[in-house]
Amino acid sequence: MFQTAAGVTIPFPEKLSEQYQLDGDTITLNLSFEKLDDFVHSFYAELNAPLFLAVHPDAESEEVWYLDGMTKKQLAMILDGYGELLYQDGLSAFAIGSLQTEEEIFVQKYKVISIYSTNIQRFVPLLEQFGVSHTDKLLTAWDTFSEEHPGEAQRLQIAGQTIPDMITDLQKIGMYKG
Repeated sequence: MFQTAAGVTIPFPEKLSEQYQLDGDTITLNLSFEKLDDFVHSFYAELNAPLFLAVHPDAESEEVWYLDGMTKKQLAMILDGYGELLYQDGLSAFAIGSLQTEEEIFVQKYKVISIYSTNIQRFVPLLEQFGVSHTDKLLTAWDTFSEEHPGEAQRLQIAGQTIPDMITDLQKIGMYKG
């Protein structure tokens, strides 16, 4: 069964499948929550450094915080410390990408994922490795919402920290507001 993050409520998760849709230089996909951490790590392992992390504390606002110029090892250390919070929180969104190639993964509200690349086909084997199949018409969490059955996203606290707390911590090592 399709799993969602703790901070996300989707009215009909059984309607979602692990699928992706191609549109130009973008892949949009659904991925069951239990695979998200491994998928993100596998994705950035294929990128050229230096890397960046962009965090939207509220996915519906324009506010974005950046930490850039990172090696893969530095990013791994940040995700080891804050990954669960980023993955589970329902109100935030985040992106990881290469400053060199401008390829990125964007984990949006409700954990709908987009991948951007001018060579987008190179990520198809990664999707297949995670059991994500191609479709011409992707049904995402947003497509399951109605007035009678809205989705819900919540700010979470994990290990005593929220996304705003994480941003405050990461400012000590160079995170800045864009």
